[in-house]
Amino acid sequence: MPPETDNLKLQELYETDQQDRQRVYSTPDAVETLRERDAQRRRTVQEMMSRGEVNTPQDLYHASVIHLHGSSQKDFLTAHRLAMIASIKGHTPSRWLACASLDRFLMAAGLAQTYGTQFEHNPDENKYQLRLPIEDTTLLSFEKKFFNVPPIAERLAQLNGKIQAKG
Repeated sequence: MPPETDNLKLQELYETDQQDRQRVYSTPDAVETLRERDAQRRRTVQEMMSRGEVNTPQDLYHASVIHLHGSSQKDFLTAHRLAMIASIKGHTPSRWLACASLDRFLMAAGLAQTYGTQFEHNPDENKYQLRLPIEDTTLLSFEKKFFNVPPIAERLAQLNGKIQAKG
């Protein structure tokens, strides 16, 4: 059985990843620099995983978030797998992450998202909007609540509130 102590290096990578998401990237060069940092973090996490250093629910969550900020279907599927394992191990925040990573994977595969977790910024209106398409007709009535996925209108208000706070 792997040791049940959180990987502090992985936590540091996660914190850096989150700090990178607090900035606004307004030039193509800045976006490319972010993508390069994201790719380096994923490579480092993958090395940790191959050495057996990603073990606790918190480690799984951190590794999942880093993969969610990837660029390929494989990255998003890895994020989904890790979030599912963390969720099964009792890590409640991973429930939402499992939904977000599935939506991102589906959209990367050219399919509609299911949970409505993926949004995009509309620069013309300087606000966020739901990325379409969405196909949620098969969701169980309690499913979004169970997975801690907020209603779309609530999440849009939260995202757009961040823009207003920065403006």
